[in-house]
Amino acid sequence: MAQNSSPLVEAGRGASWDDFVEEYLSDEERADDEDLQLHLQDLKELSEHPLNINTATVEDLLQLPFLSEAQIEQIHAYIYLHGQMQTLSELRLVPLIDDATRRWLSLFAYAGTEQHEDRRFLGRLHHDISSRLDVPLYYRMGQQRADGYRGDALYHRLRYTLSDGRHLQAGLRIEKDAGERFYDSYGAYAMLQDVGPLQKAVVGDYRIGFGEGLVMGGSTWHSKSTPPLKVQGGLRPMTGMDEVNFLRGAAVTFSLGRHVSLSAFGSYRKRDATLTDEGEVQTLRTDGYHRTASEWDRRRNVGSTMLGGNIAWQGSGFHLGATGYWQQFSRSLNPGTQQYRAIYPKGKTFGTAGVNYGYTRYRIALAGETAYSTAGGGMATVNRISWTPSRRYTLSVVQRFFSYNYYSFYGSTLSENSSPQNESGVLVHLQAEPLAGLSLTAYADFFHNPWPRYRMTHSSTGQDFMLQGTYALSRRQTIMARYQLKRKENGDRMEPHHRVKLQWTCEASGRWRLQTTGSFHSVLGCKGFLLSQNARFIVKKPGLTLNGQLGYFHTDDYASRIYVQHPALFSSVSSASYYGHGMLGVATCRWQSKNRRWMLEGRYSLLRYFDRDEQGTGLQAIMSAWKNDISVQFRIRI
Repeated sequence: MAQNSSPLVEAGRGASWDDFVEEYLSDEERADDEDLQLHLQDLKELSEHPLNINTATVEDLLQLPFLSEAQIEQIHAYIYLHGQMQTLSELRLVPLIDDATRRWLSLFAYAGTEQHEDRRFLGRLHHDISSRLDVPLYYRMGQQRADGYRGDALYHRLRYTLSDGRHLQAGLRIEKDAGERFYDSYGAYAMLQDVGPLQKAVVGDYRIGFGEGLVMGGSTWHSKSTPPLKVQGGLRPMTGMDEVNFLRGAAVTFSLGRHVSLSAFGSYRKRDATLTDEGEVQTLRTDGYHRTASEWDRRRNVGSTMLGGNIAWQGSGFHLGATGYWQQFSRSLNPGTQQYRAIYPKGKTFGTAGVNYGYTRYRIALAGETAYSTAGGGMATVNRISWTPSRRYTLSVVQRFFSYNYYSFYGSTLSENSSPQNESGVLVHLQAEPLAGLSLTAYADFFHNPWPRYRMTHSSTGQDFMLQGTYALSRRQTIMARYQLKRKENGDRMEPHHRVKLQWTCEASGRWRLQTTGSFHSVLGCKGFLLSQNARFIVKKPGLTLNGQLGYFHTDDYASRIYVQHPALFSSVSSASYYGHGMLGVATCRWQSKNRRWMLEGRYSLLRYFDRDEQGTGLQAIMSAWKNDISVQFRIRI
């Protein structure tokens, strides 16, 4: 993977990171989903280390969630027939690459010719060091009580990456959350890749995914708004700051000839858990906080050992693979007697195995995976078909069935629930460009949960519909309109959520970008709206980028809350939900040296409520209507 900077598309309007996030996130209800935040951090890391599209492998391109197998196949076919791309503008000649995909690719790829590639085993080493400090300008209740937080209110993280740009990559990270006394989150990895038959080998922290993600799904995230599902991207190092969703140990993938690959992986790590009086695990914790005495007592009190492997074959458009793992905890899992917890895994030892399969040829892709788990003797299957009659249209259908007694601790695939369990459904997805300048995305998802979920006493059903249109008024102006209806049972009653979003974007010049957004949310007679204005200005000569956002919101209650994506520091993502009556503001300033080696950033955010004099609950409560935060970050690349 090359280290070159990623230029924008040489012809036509390129995409910034903020543009990509706005267009990529259509399911606003999941805007603060932890898995989504981790996924966006992974993508941000990829955008900082873009791929050379002329040398990128299938596994490299599978990391990009908006590329289908058919599109990847056609990119490789074009390069095979016509030679290396000189610019990304040549993507216009690839039949299935539409304008939106080409713009998004400009963030993650560049066209580099062979003479600019360093072919040495260990070329020039690149060092990347970044540090971030968050300073709240207020006190939470946890800082003012003797039984509250044990540490100060500052958040700090430090990251270091070493890479030769092609074969070697290593990294180190440490982090202290606000309220914690120590830097208790840390990790490191070293990765070697593309050395003879060795495709990848990682020691330390990593994530891994195969097939459709039913057994191992830790290398990508699935969104209903993009063409659904694709084969997982295999092994990748853990580069983000997440404290939960990774493995710690070693993993390796070998190429056995042109068509077969073999992977083996192992992990041992300590997990946070809430224990019963008998010392059994009631809940595996995923928040990563160790601020109070009780949170510290739950810190790393259960060990998890895991061993697994995968074998995969592909050729002539077909692919076939098998994945399995065995896992043992140092304490027995006992989730409790509540009805919704009765299907959670129990015991110490677990195993899951599955077979994935598929066929891709030019304009059609079929794939699926079927798996079995020993946790409850359950089965699961997910199958999909995508048809692309032209670059203007892609129609996809996904069928899924996850029995209530199926469970995989590492499974992640397209689902309404947070994990592939207790769900069946069908999703129909359409991407279209019926007219020049007009792009449409629509989906309809029908799902059923046979076992009662949390706050339910019976099985439940739901539907999710979305229609989004984006139209280019001119070369510099676009408008976007989105409507989403989600009907989902909650507390034994059906809740219909209506969401509308209107957005106008103007690239006033090469330096100015303005964006006006209006969002509306209605559920069971309660309504909420938010108006926001974003502005970005680039001062090229000093290397300054200024970004600002102002917003006003008014909702009837928490159920009608509005989700907002905020300007963020480099290598970070920021989103939040708002309810009640108030205003928000965010301002960022970024300076980058001419040689791109030095970067210094600052961020200020404010929140002001008009309908309350305090915010938050418990130890997180702030006894003020105001909330102000400052963040600073520096980065050095050598």
